[in-house]
Amino acid sequence: YQNHADSKRIALLSSIEPAWVVADPIRLEEVYDNLVSNAIKYTPPGGEVRILLARRDQVVRFVVSDTGPGFSDEDKKKLFSKFQRLSARPTGGESSTGLGLAIAKKLVDLMNGRIWLDSALGEGAMFYVELPAAEPPPSGE
Repeated sequence: YQNHADSKRIALLSSIEPAWVVADPIRLEEVYDNLVSNAIKYTPPGGEVRILLARRDQVVRFVVSDTGPGFSDEDKKKLFSKFQRLSARPTGGESSTGLGLAIAKKLVDLMNGRIWLDSALGEGAMFYVELPAAEPPPSGE
C-alpha cells in the first residue's frame, strides 16, 4: 500500500500488535485489502490513513481510518449493499465496482465477526472489523 499512498502524498501510519484470530487467512486478507485500498483511494492528496490492529479481550480489532470525505447518512444506509455507488469519488482516478464493502461484510460475517463504520460527512471514516481472538501457536511452530 505504501507505493499507492506515496503516489498520492498520503501519510500511511500503522500500529500493529501481534494478534491471532480464528479466520480464513485468504479471505481475511481480502477484507483488509479492501478497507486499506479504499481508504487510500478516497483520501485526497496530502491526507492520512491510519491502520490499527490489536487484541481486545476475546476479539481482535482491525481499524482503518482516513481523512477522506466521510459518509452521508444516505450513503451509510447503502454501505454494505452490492453495486452501490456512493457520493464519494476516488481522488486519484481509481476505479470502483461498488462490490468491495458488500464482499467484505459477507466474508466477515462468515468468519463470525462484525464490521461497522463510524463516519460523518466531511470528517473522514473509520472502519472497524472484529474477529474472534485465538491463542498464539506454541513456540517453534
